[in-house]
Amino acid sequence: MDHRATTAWVDLAAIRTNYRHLRDMAQGSIVCPVIKADAYGHGALAIAHELEREGAQYCSVALAKEALDLRESGIQMPLLIFGAPEHSSSSLVIRLGCAQTIYTEEHVRILASAAKSVGKKAKAHIKIDTGMNRQGLPWTKSRSFAGLLSDYPEIFVEGIYSHFADADNPDPSFTDLQMKRFSMALDSFAQAGIIPKYRHIANSAGLVLHPKTRLDMVRPGILLYGLKPAPDMELPEGFEPALALTTGIVHIREVPAGESISYGRTFTTKRRSRIGLLPIGYADGYPRALSNRASVLIRGVRAPVVGRVCMDMTMIDLTGIAGARVGDEVLLFGGQALPVSEISSLLSTIDYEVVCMISKRVPRVHIDTKPQEE
Repeated sequence: MDHRATTAWVDLAAIRTNYRHLRDMAQGSIVCPVIKADAYGHGALAIAHELEREGAQYCSVALAKEALDLRESGIQMPLLIFGAPEHSSSSLVIRLGCAQTIYTEEHVRILASAAKSVGKKAKAHIKIDTGMNRQGLPWTKSRSFAGLLSDYPEIFVEGIYSHFADADNPDPSFTDLQMKRFSMALDSFAQAGIIPKYRHIANSAGLVLHPKTRLDMVRPGILLYGLKPAPDMELPEGFEPALALTTGIVHIREVPAGESISYGRTFTTKRRSRIGLLPIGYADGYPRALSNRASVLIRGVRAPVVGRVCMDMTMIDLTGIAGARVGDEVLLFGGQALPVSEISSLLSTIDYEVVCMISKRVPRVHIDTKPQEE
């Protein structure tokens, strides 16, 4: 059991609010929230159960193991697995009733073989590469892939999808090109008699900025958690950050002027200072790159991080905060007062990475600030 004060608090009321906004924005399209990577660090099991209570009709994950964990926790809703099928897990995926992403001939063979062994049709979503150049069937090869599938009746094509590379760009030209390519790929499959139940391409940015991309299904991820899809993109009105990372002061040291703090002696006190010790470090997902750059919030007042962030500990300057004492709660990031985007900006990264960095040794505690009546 971890007795440290370090905790990631996740507000299920914010998740509910954000999901309802996404559902309204989708305007009739099925909302398929992305809950891979432990729901972007928010705790996938609790998030999935909250979404299921809200009536979510589908969710998506990256790995078969993530789907298995959800099923074992009692999640019944349909699940889409983004990762490629593997010999070792495809039979399990079919037994779990999950939809599997496919985009190569080898994938088709793996999934069809597993379906035969299980004695049950496999559900598949075909991933089309329309310009991301990461994974997926090249859009120009849609017709030949459709012909291949005709030889494998063990596979039921439930969906066809693609993924935007640049949907948050104010210049929509590449997003428009991807949408055009996707439409052409869908036409090729339709001509071969493959008309899926779900066509989907819109991510969070696509859902907000490109209404025409809201097809049968949309796949918002980061907006579910109340975070920005891109550094230069404002959070739409009504969305609420769900996560706050906090810890507590465990020790305060009086340090004379002229003394250095932490490894490498990168910070030297310019006055007599009160230095607070926090039981959190880069092993918890508070990066070393924040050394001497970030600040934290105590009693509503900012306190700078001083010296290098250590594996398990971080030091802060409490000199300007009257009454600060051992046991005081410290906000590392989260909410409006110290948003995740401030940390991602300091790190020259995106909100996604900041919340995903919070390590497994930090407990996720799910709270509900607006409990609903049963």
